[in-house]
Amino acid sequence: MYLKQIALQNFRNYLSAAWEFDPRGNLIIGPNGCGKTNLLEAVAYCGVGKSIHFHRDDELLHYGADLFTIRSSFALDTQLTLSFQLAYQAGRKLLKLDEQPVRQLSRLFECVKVIYCAPEDMNLIGGSPRCRRQYFDLAISQLYPQYIPLLREYLHLVEQRNTLLKREYEPAEKRGWDLKFAHSLIEVLKFRRRYLELVNNSFSTEFSCISNQARDIRLNYLCYAPNGYTEDPERIMKHLSQLETREKRYQRSLIGAHLDDYEFILAGHELKTFGSQGQKRVAVIVLKLIQAALIETVTGIKPILLFDDIFAELDAEHTYRIRELVDYRYQVFIASPRSDISQVWTELERLPLPGVAS
Repeated sequence: MYLKQIALQNFRNYLSAAWEFDPRGNLIIGPNGCGKTNLLEAVAYCGVGKSIHFHRDDELLHYGADLFTIRSSFALDTQLTLSFQLAYQAGRKLLKLDEQPVRQLSRLFECVKVIYCAPEDMNLIGGSPRCRRQYFDLAISQLYPQYIPLLREYLHLVEQRNTLLKREYEPAEKRGWDLKFAHSLIEVLKFRRRYLELVNNSFSTEFSCISNQARDIRLNYLCYAPNGYTEDPERIMKHLSQLETREKRYQRSLIGAHLDDYEFILAGHELKTFGSQGQKRVAVIVLKLIQAALIETVTGIKPILLFDDIFAELDAEHTYRIRELVDYRYQVFIASPRSDISQVWTELERLPLPGVAS
């Protein structure tokens, strides 16, 4: 798929702006603060239905405005066209696909596939577990939209169970909630493990030669249960029984997918601690390229790639290798303050930005 056009009104620094795009993509070149990232954030919004930077919708409003809109049109791989419309005002948003209101976010994930890559993605390695969970939950949802309601149900059960732990309860009542929690946890973990297996297979096969700095990378899943999880709900129930005193003291669930983490391993060592900045940077970019390849393989949809100033600290060799892997099979948008990026992405035309000289 590719993005044909987008129109913004009162979105971030754009009072009113519209663009038409090349099917191969475009270069977005300009100084810092001119709106490059804001445009990419609007494109990403079309794929996830919210800010890719986890901003609240009211934070996306142009200064002084009370309504923003995003309108876009996509050419699908089936040769059909998909229209996207979103309006936000006063804490409410209306999302439409092909003029039809959309209430379930999973519907959007089925249709539009966008991958955003930025310098802050380094936090996937050195940042908080929450940062990693958010990324992988989003990536899994793009591959398997049915994961969204499962995760939502699980997180709702965690909230309800935490409420239970804050008051007096009967043993049978707690066992009932524990059983629901265990079954829901197992379903969430099935998807996380399936995705992790696909990613690790890709790291060790077609993406193993992109860089000597990124050889022998794999991802481990770190769970908070003492001896790991199984698909046996009774074993999870046993963990919960052993933790009951502590959970009552802390008044919250102390094991589960909402606490678990992912660990990057390079040649048998923790990348976070022992990897160089270059190795971490390349590992994250490769992870995003794997994400794109998996989306195409599993869903049959070619995702749109958004590269937000990721090449500034990357040497020429790795920049060219990434370009070769993309090979214009995906529509790609490259945002950068440096005009010499056009010497690498020679087939991409520069996109005009308001107030920025060409």
